[in-house]
Amino acid sequence: MFNEDFVKMPPSEQNEFSSVVNTLLLKGFVVRDIFDPKEKLMRTNETYRYIERHFDLIQDYLKFSGWNIEKDVILGVIALSNFYSENRIRMDRETSLIIFALRLIYENEKNESNSSTQAIYITTPGLIKTMLDDGIVMPGKRLYGRGIAKSLRFLNNHNIIAKVSGSYDEGNVSFYILPSIVYALDNDKIVAMSNALDELNKQKDRQGGLLNETLN
Repeated sequence: MFNEDFVKMPPSEQNEFSSVVNTLLLKGFVVRDIFDPKEKLMRTNETYRYIERHFDLIQDYLKFSGWNIEKDVILGVIALSNFYSENRIRMDRETSLIIFALRLIYENEKNESNSSTQAIYITTPGLIKTMLDDGIVMPGKRLYGRGIAKSLRFLNNHNIIAKVSGSYDEGNVSFYILPSIVYALDNDKIVAMSNALDELNKQKDRQGGLLNETLN
């Protein structure tokens, strides 16, 4: 039982337990490898290791409130989900498109890379170029660095990306795409968004063709 196991822990462990569970509830994701801004390198996340050591206890505690945690030892991701699909954060359209683009970049880079790390390094200009090349645009809005600052902050706060350097407001951020991106957007949504973008680009091509015929 949770209560019996919890009271056996020393006070310091109980305090850390509370802190770790609150972090998990706030972030939604905890990853094994995080960027250390002081050391300027990726290092092991002690919060992830704590959850590993007390996984069953944390899982039992969260079940009381309808939460479940999943541990992916290959990617190094601990993901939180709700049994009743409640308490979900609703993202705006711009953030959803950026997550989609980051997921595509992540999958492409992982397929081509032999690196042992699960994180992928990229910059804001690199993200924007990929979005433009793939026809991923913000309807009615210009795609530029400062324009996606809000979305990048949100993703950083939820451990989907990890900022390395630069300024969001100046639009020149460099960051790691963390493996939690795989859980942030499931495969069904990727297929649906890909199909929608393909259809949108086909419509643009048809309109462009009609315009050329008219001009000629």
